[in-house]
Amino acid sequence: NAARNPTLTAIMSCHECSSESYDKAEAWCREAVSAGHGMLFSTELFATEMTRVSRELGVSVQALNSLFRNAHVTHMKRTSHSVRNQTMRHVKSYLNGTSILKLAKKCNYPPAMMARFIVENVAVLPTRQHPSSTGINTNINQEQVGGGKNNDAKSA
Repeated sequence: NAARNPTLTAIMSCHECSSESYDKAEAWCREAVSAGHGMLFSTELFATEMTRVSRELGVSVQALNSLFRNAHVTHMKRTSHSVRNQTMRHVKSYLNGTSILKLAKKCNYPPAMMARFIVENVAVLPTRQHPSSTGINTNINQEQVGGGKNNDAKSA
């Protein structure tokens, strides 16, 4: 409800949005997010839909974006544990040729976050070591790498 959110109350008053329009916009955002609307996976469709719904409901695009972002964050918080719990299943699907976008759509989860879960489980990253234990010579001085005082004198 608009009365419970002072920031959006201010947005509404600036754009002369009614409480009814706000409530309809908020409900539309929740439904679009929970249904996994295609606009969640396409920037072009996102922009088109936000403009269309903004006009249709009489709410500014900025207010609609704010409502949508809030609905999306809530959805992510509610679903991230189940997506994370199925990460190895997603990794296997990915390794068998399923695209990250297709996996993300199937789970109604952001592709970037799905990619992160997969990369965290597929990539073999070396543990962080002190430079001296890697065999890298850390005692290189500026003259050995072409820097330092003598470099200017040689080029003159």
